[in-house]
Amino acid sequence: MNYGIPYMGSKSKIAGSIAMNFPKAENFYDLFGGGFSMTHYMIKNQSHKFKHFHYNEIESDIVKLIKDSIAGKYNYNIFKPKWISSEEFFRRKKTDSFVRCLWSFGNNQKNYLFSKDIEPYKKSLHNAVVFNQFDKISEAIIGKAWPIKVNSFYLKRLFVRQKIEYFRTTNSLPDIIKKFLNKKQLQQLQQLERLQQLQQLEQLQQLERLQQLERLQQLQQLEQLQQLERLQQLATYSRSYENIEIKENSVVYCDIPYKGTSSYLGNFDHEKFFDWASSRDSPVFISEYNIDDSRFECVYKIKKRALLNNDTKIVKEKTEKLYWNGVKQV
Repeated sequence: MNYGIPYMGSKSKIAGSIAMNFPKAENFYDLFGGGFSMTHYMIKNQSHKFKHFHYNEIESDIVKLIKDSIAGKYNYNIFKPKWISSEEFFRRKKTDSFVRCLWSFGNNQKNYLFSKDIEPYKKSLHNAVVFNQFDKISEAIIGKAWPIKVNSFYLKRLFVRQKIEYFRTTNSLPDIIKKFLNKKQLQQLQQLERLQQLQQLEQLQQLERLQQLERLQQLQQLEQLQQLERLQQLATYSRSYENIEIKENSVVYCDIPYKGTSSYLGNFDHEKFFDWASSRDSPVFISEYNIDDSRFECVYKIKKRALLNNDTKIVKEKTEKLYWNGVKQV
């Protein structure tokens, strides 16, 4: 399953691999908690190793988004997310963490998720899935109404993916969909049709992302937080890392802004942080691409794919590393 909320740099997919390096302790601190994925994983899977969990995120509205999710605000039964246009995204992103996180590309909280050309597709399918509102685009893909048994967000998303797969395998992509593809993609499509290699159609970025219906899948992550148990073990904070009191018998995890990458924290002082981490009496684990500081030892490496560009959808594989300050738990 996915953990936490959709968030730039989320450790959701590798949380288990990271957690296996943590020793047992009374308290677990997630000091750069971001989208809550690490704390979420630990509560769900590591309660046998820790009694209390501490989540900190300096952005207070993100903490509120997490708390709202846990309280059930985004439960599918009561929450019907309206479509957020590019104009509305830029108008609301400074004041609305839900819009800023879930409607930004790669959850970077800066750029709108969709290009201008593909936005009509996404809006059409969003409104069909959420509000049962159909237009010419959604009718071309789904039909004039949902089948009787297709009556939930999950089943509707699955139905759309099956329809797209049908178009691929039968060489029957509706003309109204082709209308939104750019010239280069139309040439690719025509070539694929001539060669009958329709399985490669997934390489077209719009259709690949159309199948995923990202926003609705990510909303499911918000809903999952409501299912958290042992909430009495969870403490939340919205402070700078050095202002969090670390209790005795604790393990501290820090997913700091990586050097040389964009960061929602702006100009993060890495040297100040490393001085702080090396002076702790508790074991401190740090995620980074590379730490050139003899005070810290790399204890784990894992390869992770990263999406680098909104326009070209370039995917690059990078090696995530986990470092340790060398303090052993007493």
